[in-house]
Formats: sequence, structure tokens, C-alpha cells
Amino acid sequence: MKSVPRSGCILALWLMVGMTLVVPDALADEPLFAARIDYGAGDNPGSVFSIDLDGDGDNDLAVANQDSNNVSILKNNGDGTFQTAVDYGTGNGPYSVFAIDLDGDGDNDLAVANNESYNVSILMNNGDGTFLTAVDYGAGDGSYSVFSIDLDGDGDNDLAVANEGSDDVSILMNNGDGTFQTAVDYGAGDYPVSVFSIDLDGDGDNDLAMANYYSDNVSILMNNGDGTFATAVDYGAGDGPISVFSIDLDGDGDNDLAVANEDSDDVSVLINNGDGTLKTAVAYGVRYGPYSVFSSDLDGDGDNDLAVTNAFSDNVSILKNNGDGTFETAVDYGAGDYPVSVFSIDLDGDGDNDLAVANYNSDNVSILFNLSDVYVDVEDYEPLELPHGFELGRNYPNPFNPSTVIKYVLPQRSHVTIEIFNVLGQRVRTLVDREQSAGSHVVTWDGRSEAGREVSTGVYLYRVQAGDHVQTEKMLLLK
Repeated sequence: MKSVPRSGCILALWLMVGMTLVVPDALADEPLFAARIDYGAGDNPGSVFSIDLDGDGDNDLAVANQDSNNVSILKNNGDGTFQTAVDYGTGNGPYSVFAIDLDGDGDNDLAVANNESYNVSILMNNGDGTFLTAVDYGAGDGSYSVFSIDLDGDGDNDLAVANEGSDDVSILMNNGDGTFQTAVDYGAGDYPVSVFSIDLDGDGDNDLAMANYYSDNVSILMNNGDGTFATAVDYGAGDGPISVFSIDLDGDGDNDLAVANEDSDDVSVLINNGDGTLKTAVAYGVRYGPYSVFSSDLDGDGDNDLAVTNAFSDNVSILKNNGDGTFETAVDYGAGDYPVSVFSIDLDGDGDNDLAVANYNSDNVSILFNLSDVYVDVEDYEPLELPHGFELGRNYPNPFNPSTVIKYVLPQRSHVTIEIFNVLGQRVRTLVDREQSAGSHVVTWDGRSEAGREVSTGVYLYRVQAGDHVQTEKMLLLK
């Protein structure tokens, strides 16, 4: 096994569906995030993931702790504050954690990549955010990053594990009950430390993107449709790529790449040509030692921005999207000591995406609340004219794959419910169920069910209820 050039780890994570609010231009220059609030975790936390673990509708935290060989669970009190961490044992040197439904029972389980024991720990959820004893499955040498998604199209979530010591990715197929088959390995670049899976070539199955630290590139492995993969094709990134994230950055409906480069202090953006081939990387500067990148809509304008943790400068850089996949100059917000992982999702239930950051040296997690829907400067802010009635736009794009955006306008503060149904009238997903202020709002559906599984091609209905107003529209998912 090669020597590790740095402490901690990153987790290549996938965006969870979340509702975001449109921000008036008058507020554009105001701080986007509040000062951090810290919560204790285990020894040397290297990865953070946020999702509803206890079934109460808010997003909790799972944190992989490299030196205490465990994962910390911090349950959300419902307002973005968190209970004291509860720890569950894993393998040796857990570097990465991912939460998703693995056994098909509707709650979110844990997969943890253990760098020193060369395996993956699976912790099944009891349904209330407590977990069974870990069951381990072998992976490659130096398991560094884990990602879970349906790879073979059978409706359950499989595992992809980046192995820095054996220069490959291990694929572990789910038997359908959360147990896994023996790993099958596929070659990557030199020292792969991050893996992300999403449909890159538009054929409806999930491909792989891997960040290779020593070869300064990203490997793309196309899915053959059955969970086997073609030979890797490499694309240049910056110096020391250590984290990769994939999502639509330029608004054209296909998934692009953002790569954090630890040694060149920048993030590379590689735009998809639409067929899974990528344009030459464009670099955007951040601070010192960028270690993890995550993309979601942070300012409520409907496009996906970037959040990057900088391990050596103890902060998070926010790069706002100009709407076309180019980015503004980074703005920095303080984190803890040596931040190595970032996750963005709504933590306090106000509809915008907050940040959770794992801090390796300070043994804690920083929470930074998004201020985009609450910050008002009374001297500079001119009230916007409110709409006279409820307005619901058609989803865009339509047909869509893999995600679509729904825009709507509220004339007054209302309780809003947005639900997705199939043509049989069965509810597939609840996107919004909360009080919202008057004004314009945006919500994205990623084509997944409540359990996190990709739904099949077909016609779906989205039903919006705002106060007494109810409206239903059709949309078409094509894979």
C-alpha cells in the first residue's frame, strides 16, 4: 500500500433533492452563510453525509471518524441543531461514509469505506436512526471513498469503492436485501481517492467518475448497462485531484464534473459534451489545500453552485454559478481545524441548502446556515412587489433526464405541499411540505423515489397545494 500524503479523507457525495428560494438581486452581495456552529464527533472525522436517518422528516448527520474506527450519528432536533453524537463501530480507518436505503425497507442505511482494513462496513438502520452491528465486505487495497447507487438496473443500490492502494474501483452488487456479492475490480488512474456515480452519457444507467491524486486526472468508466464497466478514459484535472462531484452545471441537462485539486489550490470544471466525453478543464481558484467539493443551488437562482473545503486555510470557498457553468470569484467562510469534507442540504427546514463540514484536526462538525432567505439590510433593501395570485410554471426541461425544475410563486405566506405521483395515483416522492414565504420558489426533482431509488421511464404528475389552491401538471421522464 502506498503511503498516504495527507490526513483525513473526502467523500464524493451525491446531491439530495432540496427546495431553494430565489434571492432578490438587492441581497446578492450580502453574506450567504452565518458563522459556524460546531458539534463534537469522533477522532479525526474525515467524511460527513446528511440525510433523514430516523424518519422524522429532517436531515441528520453521519460522520466517519478515521482514528476512532467508528461513525458518529448526530440527530437533528428539527431546527438544525443536533443531539450529542452516538457512535457505532466500523472497520479500521474509516475514510468515507454514504447513507442510502440498502435493504429496501424504506430507511437509510450506512456504507463506510475502511482504508486500513481494505473493506466496506454495512450498518443497517433499525428504522429509528439506530444501527445494527457492522457487517464487512472486502474491497481493494486502501479503500478510500464509497458511493452507493443502482449500477445494474435491478432497483437496489449497489456499491462503488475507490481503492488508492490498488489503483482501481471495486463494484459490489447488492443481492436485494443489503448483502453484497464479491467485489469485481476495474482499473482507474494512479491513486484514486474519490468516486462518484451518475449517468454521464445519457443512456439511463449510472457511470463512474474517479479522481486520481497522483496522475492528476479523472477517470470515466462507462456502464455497459448491467453494472459492468468499459475501460477507463482519462481527462486532465489540476494538481492532486482529491474529490469529484457530478451534476448539471451549465443547465443543458447533462451532468458535468467539478474536481477539487489539493496541490494547485483550485477546482476544475469539466463540461460534458452530452455523450459523456468532457471538455478541457477550466480552473477556478480557491484557498489553500482544497479537499472536498460539493455542488447544489446555494443562492436560490436555480443553478448549481460550488462549495469547497480548504484544509490548510480552515475555511470553505463558495463559488456562485453565473448560470452557464462558469463561476464567480470564491467567497470564503470559516470552518474548523483542517476541514476535509462538505455536504450541502437543508438542515433547518427553511428551504435553502445549508453546509455541514467535517473538521479533521478539531474532531467536530461545523454547521453553516444559509442566510439567503432571511438576510435583509433595511437601508439598502427595497421591498419587491408581491404577486397577485398563485402561479405554477411548467417543469423544465420536459421531457427530462435525470432531473427537472418546478417553479412557482406564492402571493402570501402559505403551507406548501408538492408531491410526485405515478399514473396509477401512487405517491412517489414528497418534495416540499412546509410553510413558505410569499415570492418565487424553485424545487428540483431528481427522478428518484422517497427511498432514493431511480424511477422508471414514464409519465408522472406533480401536485402543488398552497393554502386552498391545488394544481396538478404532467411531466415525462425519458431514459
